[in-house]
Amino acid sequence: MKLNTCVTALFLSATSQALFAGATYANEAYSDESYAIEKNSAIEPIMATIPAGSFEMGSIASENSQPLHQVNVSEFSMGKYEVTVNEFRQFVEATNYAVPQECRHQLNGWFRAYSKGNWETNALNTSEFQPVVCINWQAANAYSQWLAKETGKPYRLPTEAEWEYAARAGTKTDYFFGDDTDLTKVCDYANTADLMGENVLQRDSNTSYYNWSGDMSNCDDHSAYASIVGMYKANQFGLHDVVSNVLEMLADCRSVEVSIIAIPPLMARLSLMKNVKVAQPVVAVGTGVIHL
Repeated sequence: MKLNTCVTALFLSATSQALFAGATYANEAYSDESYAIEKNSAIEPIMATIPAGSFEMGSIASENSQPLHQVNVSEFSMGKYEVTVNEFRQFVEATNYAVPQECRHQLNGWFRAYSKGNWETNALNTSEFQPVVCINWQAANAYSQWLAKETGKPYRLPTEAEWEYAARAGTKTDYFFGDDTDLTKVCDYANTADLMGENVLQRDSNTSYYNWSGDMSNCDDHSAYASIVGMYKANQFGLHDVVSNVLEMLADCRSVEVSIIAIPPLMARLSLMKNVKVAQPVVAVGTGVIHL
């Protein structure tokens, strides 16, 4: 499956469309029973059940995604959305965790070297409902451990196999919605390298997607930089933002024998593992965002 994971995925400005999308996510979040809304309590993610199954993991299109191999996955639950700034804030305020104070978030032809910035103040986020970025793996893992302790549920980061299986959602095409060889449909499903993003890059950073990936979608996703979670259509398992937006943090790393993670993710998402009777959460957290 192709992943258009440019960290400079476009991000919505403060228009009525952006506010509406944020309100939609907020209403679902705070009306769902899986969310605790008491003051200072942990906000639990809205989950989607991922059925057990098997799939061919990897891709012949990339050397570091080989060899192709069959993987069996047990049923588990994964967060429908990437972990937001608002959710991560609960963790920081409850624990006084020493979050990183530098990250790669500013553009100058490409991402500059690490500069001053953190999960709360950076060049990519302007909304509490965008995925949290500018965190490292240690912070993401600490967040998942805190959430597990606060809720009594074993939240953790997902493995790469779990994440890829959930993102593919039973499909074998380039994207979960089809092959889209002309790159005209992807903007309905992801905040990606698109026409609007190209305009923003040229205006703000005097650069182009062609300098980065050599490719660009022939559509407009109406976002600039990071987008509010859940803005785009979900995959067949009910997961949003699995094609693009920001990179996501996982539990494991690339192995010499089997490719597990090609690049360190910038965000994370939480998931729940399920036994026969007991639902056990699994958390996906990342350098930039957490996906439960």
